[in-house]
Amino acid sequence: MAQELGEKVRQAYRVSLPSLVVSLIIGFFGGTFLGKYLEKISRDYPGLLVILPGMMGLRGNVFGSMASRFSTMLYLGDLEPSLREKKVLKNIVIAMLLSLIPVTILWAIGVIQGIRYHALQILLIVVSSTILVSLILGYFTAFVTIFAFRKEVDPDSMAAPLVASMGDLLTIPALIAFILLLETSKETFWGSNLALILLFLFLLAISRVRKAEIVEFKELFTIITALALLSLISGFTLQRFSDLIGASIILGFAYPSILSSFGNYGSIIAAKTSTALHLGEIDGYLSKEPFMEILALFLTTPIVGVLINVFGAGIAHFIAGAEPRIVYELTLSYPLMALFIMLYSYTISYFLFQKNIDPDNVAIPLISNNSDIFGTIYVVIIAKLMVGG
Repeated sequence: MAQELGEKVRQAYRVSLPSLVVSLIIGFFGGTFLGKYLEKISRDYPGLLVILPGMMGLRGNVFGSMASRFSTMLYLGDLEPSLREKKVLKNIVIAMLLSLIPVTILWAIGVIQGIRYHALQILLIVVSSTILVSLILGYFTAFVTIFAFRKEVDPDSMAAPLVASMGDLLTIPALIAFILLLETSKETFWGSNLALILLFLFLLAISRVRKAEIVEFKELFTIITALALLSLISGFTLQRFSDLIGASIILGFAYPSILSSFGNYGSIIAAKTSTALHLGEIDGYLSKEPFMEILALFLTTPIVGVLINVFGAGIAHFIAGAEPRIVYELTLSYPLMALFIMLYSYTISYFLFQKNIDPDNVAIPLISNNSDIFGTIYVVIIAKLMVGG
């Protein structure tokens, strides 16, 4: 048993930890990029703020789930390890559909709430950026999963963090790019939107997605739509405590990375659990295999917690002039919170499978969203400890 655990720890440090660190770096880069244009979005396109949390969560939910599904299909021999495999394009087109409907619903809710300034332009920005990001992220997801499988590296150990982080990285720049395009050349803006919509229709036609295949994803569609709506509540909660988080300075910059890292830990465990369950490797809830996976990943959490502190303090010092400091409240509690997320993730995945619900379609979106909620509460608590508010 000790030898088996040692092997899992080595895999966690060799495969999962590098992807988690890359995810952190991407998360901080994306957070800095958002900060640069946040005032502009708030002033000129306030409707986007209603949609933004749901959009960012949607990327990780849809494509993290797709990465887990690709991994399971590869292990079962249902998918050839090639980007030219027809099932790859078909899954990407379905992922586009699964992404477009919820963001359109979020836009409609924003309009109903009275946000009508630039409403049509915002809808086009949301739809076109979703098509563009989904296409890039879809092939990125397929590449990462297939590349890892070909190199005999477990895709479940690295795909989810990289896919979720790439989704965060692409979402904000894509939105900003369309906003800048609208303000610099309206003709180009309308032309590019038309081109992307026609591209989507073309891909839908050549992929030959049948209605029956879309129906197979009804569980995933239902849950990501519900979670997208739930993200509105999460966003309002965050808004309530935004001043407190901002007062801590470091947490203001680290917030996106903290949430994404919790989601990554949860997604890795969910993906590993789903694959193991489909392969019949887990006999019962208390099987030793999943708990050794959790323990191995847990041993990486102190490093991630320290890096969040270091990166957050560095960026806060560079941009806001804040004095660098070690946030002991964060570094000491982070591993325990990550452990809770992983145990929660395993439990959800296991019992969904027992109810004949595929964890690939439901667990990762659910865990990603719940990790955002748990992470937000966690950040608020840490901010209270730091600021004393």
